[in-house]
Amino acid sequence: MRSMKPWPRPFAWFAVIAASLMLALGLLNLALNTRLVGSWLPLVVLMPWSLYLGIWSLRNQSKR
Repeated sequence: MRSMKPWPRPFAWFAVIAASLMLALGLLNLALNTRLVGSWLPLVVLMPWSLYLGIWSLRNQSKR
């Protein structure tokens, strides 16, 4: 992550909130709709990375 600059603060907050909501939706869909893997698997696989990047950007705002 050394070569990446932190995202702007509003975009980082948007990414954290959106990723949290989509991850919760994916986990809820996993519990309710286990047979249709395509409906929840992309959310559960991709949203933790967006959440991590958003939190990382918020923590490293001063290094910008």
